[in-house]
Amino acid sequence: MEDIVEKSSNGHKIGSVGAALAVLCFFLPWILVSCGGQTISLNGWQLAAGTSIGTGYVSQRLPGKPILFLALLGGLGALGLAYLAYRRGRLTEMDGYGLIGIGAVPLLVLLTYFSGSQQQVSQQGMHMEFRFGLAGVIIGYLGVIAGGVLNQRELAAPADQPDDGT
Repeated sequence: MEDIVEKSSNGHKIGSVGAALAVLCFFLPWILVSCGGQTISLNGWQLAAGTSIGTGYVSQRLPGKPILFLALLGGLGALGLAYLAYRRGRLTEMDGYGLIGIGAVPLLVLLTYFSGSQQQVSQQGMHMEFRFGLAGVIIGYLGVIAGGVLNQRELAAPADQPDDGT
């Protein structure tokens, strides 16, 4: 395990932690919806695949939004990219721009999906709150993007001079 940490770039260390956080938080509660005295907590998987809300006669099917699976696939892709860089033993342009893209696409999907959702839900007489799972996914992908930026800086730095942060 220490070999992986030593051979990985700082960008992949940060990006991998961010990707793992995003994957973990995909399965934690994202939103809390209240309507008519009933409170429902939904995670990323339920929002992406669809689920049933309520029980018995008053059960209602919530259709899924498969585009939200990008939030899970992006995290797995970032972890895969870090593993490939470890196996390769050196950084390439894909290790910088790839992580930036893998982090930016799910963030854009989440932004477009949730941008008007509060207003739509309130028009239907419901109340919605964002939960810690969604915040964890967003923070995770910001970490993936930061890891990509660090990898790009490391690639751009001259090989014979250490990076002093200036």
